Amino acid sequence: MRKIFDTAIEISIIAAAIAFFMYQRNEQEISKRPSYEGNEAAIARPIRSEDTQYKICQTTKVSDGDTIAVDCDGEKLKLRFCGIDAPESRQPLGAESKALLSKLVENKQVIVRPMEKDKYDRTVAEVSVKVGDDEYAHNVNIEMVKSGMAYHYKQYSSSCPSREAIASAEDFAKDKKLGVWSGDYEKPWEYRKAKR
Repeated sequence: MRKIFDTAIEISIIAAAIAFFMYQRNEQEISKRPSYEGNEAAIARPIRSEDTQYKICQTTKVSDGDTIAVDCDGEKLKLRFCGIDAPESRQPLGAESKALLSKLVENKQVIVRPMEKDKYDRTVAEVSVKVGDDEYAHNVNIEMVKSGMAYHYKQYSSSCPSREAIASAEDFAKDKKLGVWSGDYEKPWEYRKAKR
């Protein structure tokens, strides 16, 4: 009985050491994340009542990693995220990109900041979700790029207020070899061009 007790203590000590090591490693990874060079407001931006540039909407459908449908108090919109381009559904990581976006916005209220209309009559926008019960919003455009599930779409990001933060997020994903940066994948805009 004593031997079993001693073995249980040894296992507990080893488990505690592993847990401590994993905690320390996680803390180091968090501390290495980029500051987005002064663009923290793009990641957690206050929602002000006097800001009329946004709409509160309900996500109704996630089409892929950069396109969703929303209902804004009866106004139905198809949104294309500004400044990013996710793998197409039939490309490698297309399903994973859609799955991450679904996790971030599906069946949630989102804060939409419209920029313009694209040639397919979609509203090009920044999309955020509230952080907890407070009045701050987490920018989904940045999160998709930071996770490696979308690219910075440089040629179409000039109207995107978080362009610099998206560029920094892409540098982070490249450095960590996350998602689309983990292999030699065809860019979605090249894929679409080849399919024309």
